[in-house]
Amino acid sequence: MLLTEKLNQIKRAQVQKPDKVFTLYLNTDRRDPDRQHGEWKIQLKNGFRNFEDYLKESGNKEEQENFNKVKEKVQEEIDALEHDLNRGLVIIASSDDQIWFVERTQVPVTTNLYWEEEPQLDQLEELSKDYPNTGIILVHYDYVRILETELGFLTKSEEYAWDPDEDNWRIYEGTTGSENTPGNGSTAQRELFEDRVKANRERWYKSMASKLDKKSKNRDWEKIYVAGEKEEAEELSKLMNKETEIVGKNYADKRDDEVLELLVS
Repeated sequence: MLLTEKLNQIKRAQVQKPDKVFTLYLNTDRRDPDRQHGEWKIQLKNGFRNFEDYLKESGNKEEQENFNKVKEKVQEEIDALEHDLNRGLVIIASSDDQIWFVERTQVPVTTNLYWEEEPQLDQLEELSKDYPNTGIILVHYDYVRILETELGFLTKSEEYAWDPDEDNWRIYEGTTGSENTPGNGSTAQRELFEDRVKANRERWYKSMASKLDKKSKNRDWEKIYVAGEKEEAEELSKLMNKETEIVGKNYADKRDDEVLELLVS
């Protein structure tokens, strides 16, 4: 399910009193000088305590129980994700269990905690404007990696390698010819491999371009990057029916989060 669809579901959810919705935006970006030593943990702890103190003073036992229920669930989720956080974290949870939304972000968010009748979606709405649905295509010889992002979140990553035996692209499961040949073997072997790639590249890329156009339509990509060696990126881009932005750099050896950090954040 697309993140925009999830957000629409959250908007449609009707939370009735005395139930409420907890919304958390948490800046966990270790590149931020003020976040390098886990300061977000202190902010989260203080935020929880402020709500607890307020609810204790209100004397509303039922609301206190509802908040504690949500707090326990949220804290368990954060504890599970602590060592795998990126630049930010968004959690939206209702005390009646109708709403449960958790996303780690590749882009920064501003730390805020809310306990309200409705989810607070302003930051997510702003992210939807600043970081539209994006497809990132990394091309290198006979290997293509496709990253999909929504609202700055990585939603899908898949890799394809050209299978000369089947004469078709297949989901990547092992070593591609480009990894197996150019970096190893004799100069003659590498040159033979590169000649084979050049001779077949247009046919291979036409097939891939068709797949990418279909993905773009089905996944509502609003922006598309094609990254790789300039000649390869330009060739694949020209064969697509969608408007793309070409990035003449090879990111094939970069992790997904590193690619998003370089191109999206």
